[in-house]
Amino acid sequence: MNNSKSRKVEDAVRTSILSSRWKLVWASLPNLMFNDKLCYRRDGTSDNGALTRFENFVDRMLLSNSVSISKFSLHCQKKPRYLSRLKFWVALAIMRNVHEIEVNLPVDDPFEEGYEPVELPDCIYNSETLEILKLETDFVFKSPSSGICFPRVKKFHVEIYKPNMPDFSICPVLEDLSIDYSLNFDWDADISISSQTLKRLNLMIGGPIVFANEHQATIEAPKLEHLHVNDGTLVSYLVYELHSLCDARLDIDYSRVRSDPVRADHALQLLKKLTNLKSLYLSCGTIYVRIREYGWWILPIIFNCSPNLESFVLIMDVNGPEYYVEAGWIEPQFVPYCLQFNVKKIEILYGDDDPLEPVKYLLKNCGVLDKMIFRYVGESSNELCKELLMFPRGSKTCEVELRGKYGD
Repeated sequence: MNNSKSRKVEDAVRTSILSSRWKLVWASLPNLMFNDKLCYRRDGTSDNGALTRFENFVDRMLLSNSVSISKFSLHCQKKPRYLSRLKFWVALAIMRNVHEIEVNLPVDDPFEEGYEPVELPDCIYNSETLEILKLETDFVFKSPSSGICFPRVKKFHVEIYKPNMPDFSICPVLEDLSIDYSLNFDWDADISISSQTLKRLNLMIGGPIVFANEHQATIEAPKLEHLHVNDGTLVSYLVYELHSLCDARLDIDYSRVRSDPVRADHALQLLKKLTNLKSLYLSCGTIYVRIREYGWWILPIIFNCSPNLESFVLIMDVNGPEYYVEAGWIEPQFVPYCLQFNVKKIEILYGDDDPLEPVKYLLKNCGVLDKMIFRYVGESSNELCKELLMFPRGSKTCEVELRGKYGD
């Protein structure tokens, strides 16, 4: 909540304290955001009386007024003692024509006695006003009999802990999707994302590394423009019809696949399908899993996958750059088309022990490069800067800019 909205809420609450006539005046505000953190002591234990008052308070705020609300937000340190009450709150928000719903609850251990997954009220699946939906806990989803799900939702963030998941292909206006998959030993299905309207996808995958080897992620989205994959398991990927994709960010946790060359190849196989990219971000893990297996000659093969590439970011610095040294530098035998004719901007994060040969190769072979931003996280920056400035450049208009780490 920004400062101006916060002041409005504070003013409304003060008014309700001063006069019983205005006791529930702030319940008519457009954004209703609830957080039970004040119901817990410093040692993390809960005050049951305070939790009961909190739940009753949420009831009153939602029931006291029928005015439409813009946002309903609920953050709880523990799940409500009666999950039917949560369904009731969400249903009330839907009845008040809510535009945005955000629910953040802790995830319980499914093997614990008394475990109960969180269900959503049926009315949320066909709401005609809900446009933004953010769900963070182990929800169970249903497939509406109408064949249409979340008919007005354009932005959807969801955490998935079980194979039961929404069918995104029946969300008719979905444009921005963020999914956090937590694979576990109960997971018995592949990941499937299919949408004819999706433009932005943020895909995060985590879980036991030995288990994820059995699964694949399928992405079919002809209008997708932006893709971010953060994968700590390196599942295999099948992608179809990504004709509109122009921007991709690949973050791979290399440390978990050091001894698995088959899984290390998944990153390259994914890159080979992203042929229309204009912007690319490669994390140190994404680069590492390739170089460790095949050496530095793999670098131009990576860039050759995207002939239209105009800018890219390489994160060279890792915890343990000796792996780059082990690979050894071998001058690639060819220069990718994109480096010769399209790439205009390069950004590199570099550490003390990372090899300079790849930087030299890029400066020499990028024919139309306008700027290389070199983010250095080591100590001998003056000496390094002098050495960089001496490297030959294939572009007469290229400038080399030395900066600190991201955020500096």
